[in-house]
Amino acid sequence: MADNFLNQIASLPPEQAVELLLGITAEDLRTVALQFYRVTSNAGPLQPKGSGGTLAWIYGTETLRVLTVPKGWKPTDPSNQPRIISPDNKHAVTVCCGDENTGNPHAAPLTRNKRGNRTSRSVHHNVRQMDMFPVDRSERQRLPLDSSAEQILWMLLFYVDLENQVVHYELSRPINMADNGKVDGWQPRFIMPPLNLNAPDDFGGPDAGPSIDIPVTPRT
Repeated sequence: MADNFLNQIASLPPEQAVELLLGITAEDLRTVALQFYRVTSNAGPLQPKGSGGTLAWIYGTETLRVLTVPKGWKPTDPSNQPRIISPDNKHAVTVCCGDENTGNPHAAPLTRNKRGNRTSRSVHHNVRQMDMFPVDRSERQRLPLDSSAEQILWMLLFYVDLENQVVHYELSRPINMADNGKVDGWQPRFIMPPLNLNAPDDFGGPDAGPSIDIPVTPRT
């Protein structure tokens, strides 16, 4: 069972756990996090409110695909939700904006926006894999699942703190949605070390991630 393996790697550092589970490296995720920051920080004052997060989601998704497709992951957009599917077809990853609790091990983050039916189905599937159902039987019957067509969904949740030049991010499995439609429950959470752009290495030192040539519109 997938959860047995998760239990086995739970005590490992999150970077190592994610690589063992999904084959996605800490450098891959760090490169995506840097793209989140680049795009958000370039959002211009005349752009619509919230456009920084939206553009970071778009370009972050593209960067994640650029890095993982050569490893055998497949891009897909079920119900217009962009995802990547693992080579063994067991896992899916989607990028989501989170709130200020993203990356905080002492608080549960929320997705910035409410999620739709596609996410709801995946959350139900995730919970099914854990053999625990937070919804009643009639609700489960209303959302029948074809398990063969579902993957375990993971969310690459990010929060860009522009004032402090820090990106908080984590790769976590959603297991509950609040009444307002936002995801508010996660298990497990693989919280990555924050990307601190005040640290010299985070601006492209020898340990920085690979250069990804994806154009970003400059601030106007």
